[in-house]
Amino acid sequence: MEKNFSAKITEYFLENKITLLLIFFIIGFGVIAVLLTPRQYNPQIIVPAANIIVRFPGATANEVQNLVSDPLERKMWQIPGVKHVYSISMNSESIVTVQFHVNADRNQSLVDVYNKVFSNLNEMPKGVMRPLIKPIDVNHVPILDITLWSKKFSNGKLTTIADRILNKLDAVHGTGVTFLNGARYKQLNVYLNPVKMSAYNISPLTVAQELKNTNVSLPVGFLQNNNKKAFVTAGGYFHHVGSVKNFIVAVFHGHPVYLKNIAKIKYTYKSLHFLSEIGFGKNYSEINPHDKIVHGLKGLYPAVTIAIAKRRGKNAVTVVNNVLNEFHYIAKTVMPAGVHYVITRNDGKKANNAVNNLLFELILSIAIVITLLLLILGWREALVVAFTIPLMLFLTLGIAFIFHQTLNRITLFALILALGLLVDNAIVVVDNIERVFARERNILPTYVVDAVNEIGNPNFFATLAVIASFIPMLFVTGMMGPYMRPIPFNVPISMIVSLFIALSIVPWFYLKLMATNRGFELLKKKEKKAENKKGKGNLYAKIVTPLLVSKKKRVVFMVIIIVLFFASISLPIVKLVKFKMLPVANTNTFLITINTKQGSSFEKTNLATMNVINYLKKIKQIKNYTVDVGTPSVINFSGLLRGSDFRNASWFSEISVNLINKNKRNTSSHQLVLNILPVVHKIGKKYDATIKVLESPPGPPVKSTIVAEIYGSNYNEQEKLSSAVEKQMKLTKGVTDVNSSYKKPIRKIEVILRRRKAALLGINTEMVAKTLYLLNYGMPVGTLHIKNHLHQVNILLRMSANYRKNVGSLSNIWIFSPAANKLIPLNSVVRIKYAYLTNMIYHRDLKPVVYVYGKVVKRSPMYANISLILHFLKHPLPAGYHIRWGGEWHLTLKVFAQLGAAMLIAILLIYVLLVGYTGSFMLPVILMGAIPLEMIGIMPGFAIINVYFTATSMIGAIALSGIVIRNSLLLLEFITNKKKEGYDIIDALVEAGSMRFRPILITALAVIFGSAILVTDPVWNGLAWSLIFGMFASTILTLIVIPVIYYMFEKKSWHKEETHENL
Repeated sequence: MEKNFSAKITEYFLENKITLLLIFFIIGFGVIAVLLTPRQYNPQIIVPAANIIVRFPGATANEVQNLVSDPLERKMWQIPGVKHVYSISMNSESIVTVQFHVNADRNQSLVDVYNKVFSNLNEMPKGVMRPLIKPIDVNHVPILDITLWSKKFSNGKLTTIADRILNKLDAVHGTGVTFLNGARYKQLNVYLNPVKMSAYNISPLTVAQELKNTNVSLPVGFLQNNNKKAFVTAGGYFHHVGSVKNFIVAVFHGHPVYLKNIAKIKYTYKSLHFLSEIGFGKNYSEINPHDKIVHGLKGLYPAVTIAIAKRRGKNAVTVVNNVLNEFHYIAKTVMPAGVHYVITRNDGKKANNAVNNLLFELILSIAIVITLLLLILGWREALVVAFTIPLMLFLTLGIAFIFHQTLNRITLFALILALGLLVDNAIVVVDNIERVFARERNILPTYVVDAVNEIGNPNFFATLAVIASFIPMLFVTGMMGPYMRPIPFNVPISMIVSLFIALSIVPWFYLKLMATNRGFELLKKKEKKAENKKGKGNLYAKIVTPLLVSKKKRVVFMVIIIVLFFASISLPIVKLVKFKMLPVANTNTFLITINTKQGSSFEKTNLATMNVINYLKKIKQIKNYTVDVGTPSVINFSGLLRGSDFRNASWFSEISVNLINKNKRNTSSHQLVLNILPVVHKIGKKYDATIKVLESPPGPPVKSTIVAEIYGSNYNEQEKLSSAVEKQMKLTKGVTDVNSSYKKPIRKIEVILRRRKAALLGINTEMVAKTLYLLNYGMPVGTLHIKNHLHQVNILLRMSANYRKNVGSLSNIWIFSPAANKLIPLNSVVRIKYAYLTNMIYHRDLKPVVYVYGKVVKRSPMYANISLILHFLKHPLPAGYHIRWGGEWHLTLKVFAQLGAAMLIAILLIYVLLVGYTGSFMLPVILMGAIPLEMIGIMPGFAIINVYFTATSMIGAIALSGIVIRNSLLLLEFITNKKKEGYDIIDALVEAGSMRFRPILITALAVIFGSAILVTDPVWNGLAWSLIFGMFASTILTLIVIPVIYYMFEKKSWHKEETHENL
């Protein structure tokens, strides 16, 4: 018999010393890969994006939209690779967000944005400020948060300490972007007294200009004397507070007027426009450097968080460990007694724990499979497979390391998924070698090569069929693509590796084991074969033979199978099987966002926040929480895509909650959120606030589970329609946390100049505007140059707080009149008008849009969205207006559609492979009849256990299509061999099925028990259940249905060939 490629590989390695070297190389390669491959929790999703921020002082939202946002959007839309362009136009400011396709080149994308913006600056309208471009980069998301807090020190003091620590931590190798959250820096506040200034005939603008003119130092060149040069500077800076206090502002009646005469000067921290604090759960306790134990903490304490991100490609675990080691060293010398710290985020530990847990589960799965093989095959065969499994995994991880893959939980899920497939190649080879040894009644290397030669081609094509079932998943687009990419990358690699090892190392090792006791082993194999024929073979024959012999039974059987198939796929239609993108994961964190009405004061928002905190204190599962009022919390990946970094306003606050480790609590994070929701909603109603509880998404994040995007021709009408959509969302079962991008306008007070009177006095609009800006908001007039200070100390000029409470305070403001050469009351040249600010205008891909958001609980977002779609089909929006549904609904449809397309493409590829192998168009159709059989197991199984059919379940179904084809192909090979040996078609089918019964059963059990370990995982149990139910049904039915279909289509040609041969 001519040797095929597989047999030649086996022959080369069977008695070659290089085989042993290969084993040692694979082990070393794998160990290095496991140690050096960067670890992270999820695969890194690269979505290049940037915010372009353009200030246009004094312009209304409509002006900003027409003059800045619209032209900028159109320019960005011209850039190749741009997927979406979003914009928010508000009073005096435009924010345009450019988002590129997933995995686009980040550097090139940002260069394109910079080039497009700055090459078109000449088209910017007059009055706009220079555009600020801020990249949105996942590598800027911190992986480690160290929160400093204290009972006795303020945020300002903590900021000084945190600054010193951060200055040292920046030098740790692998760290990327670092920053402080909740920091308050030193500032010299100059609070002007308008009464005293009027007494000295001094205007605020005069004070500002004098301070700016005096606090100057300029290099003026060199002076040369006696062949020596000296560097000359002119002017001088303020170096201490006293120099500012004693600065002479003016001369009044021949006497100097010092700044301290007309203002209170305080060297303190920046004015409190935000609040950052930390609180602790009921059972919190921890050991800190300067205190033996910290416990029983009931209040909120000032906090500053040190946030550390890593550089791209660096190992999160290593970076975090190095930073923490350095921090613990620094803390002993920099942190005074009374300052404590808490690790409020540790993605390195999270990633390491996830990887270690999954490595343990992988090892456990391997142990289960080996035990199974030991019980069915025998100890020698089980030992062969047990020896080669780690080699396969090591080589797979090594190749992944070469291709710059990371070691994350999806990678390890892929390896657990592939485990049953990996052992199949080894099982097929070992089983056939054993069969040939028993047939030849001897153990020789030649028979090993013959055994591999028999199954070489079908095994090779069967492996290609499995690979073909996964390859199309590489082309899933959007953020779900890179999220699941480790599966279609690692599974095909592992299949190629397993085939290579099954052809090289498995025969070599099996021959070594068998050669130790030939006579005993041969006898054992012969006895086992005889038992197999008496038991399983006869049982199989009793089931299959009647279906082959009797046409009536055959037809009834096929009708039952067809009915079962259509009944199974109809279960989703009657909602006995429900779809969802991904189930909710049990995590250790969640985020509470509080939005009081736009324009609400800091005090009102803080009051609502404190009410939520008072409730959280009662929950025993909470470890700690950081509170940020008027400023965003430290951003995470979900927040990066939601735009949470723009939550800098008095009506925003966030509470980042850390729970006790999920292994130490009985209540899941999702159940805790469900318990919290009714209470926080009640608090929200009390303070007219929208309070949301956001969980960490198990997969790619979305803005909200339900997003209605309202498009039309009139923006005011779109805003009105948003109210109707909001109302319907609130009426929809399971939908909560409903709000929209439309907000009630903020009240505006316009100070309008009486132009004639002002002109006679020499006063213009700019003078009035600058005076009001200085006195109300504050105007930086320079810096205080203090030695060894890490940050600039600004000098801020502002009116004392009691003189800027309301409009009536204008009577206390005086402005200098050049014509009259004296101060006059500001209210004598202005009038007051009350109005409202124009609302923000949102655009998506150059179209005006109003967003309505909702969160779905206790129900799949898909069905809530369907209810809303059906409602608006019955009650459509007015002509010219329509709704586009986004959020999880859009992601679910897109992913399931692409996975469905991937499955169809996989089936097509498998068909092409089978046509190439069999040389027939009909035989592949017969073999692929096994694919629909998996649905007979999957859908009823999900209906019985009442679990959502998720994207991971779909991946399991795709994987099964390759596995069942593998079984069918090897079954066909044995049928073909029996045909060549002159068997009758019925005998050939029964004999081939009996011979393949054991290896197919072993593979099925390996897949079922190997994946059973994933059943406890809240996200990936869908994949496990698909494999378990689908494998169970398809294995049983493949061994029956394929012979029956084969008989129905091939019986005539079989007899014709026999007749031709007899002639």
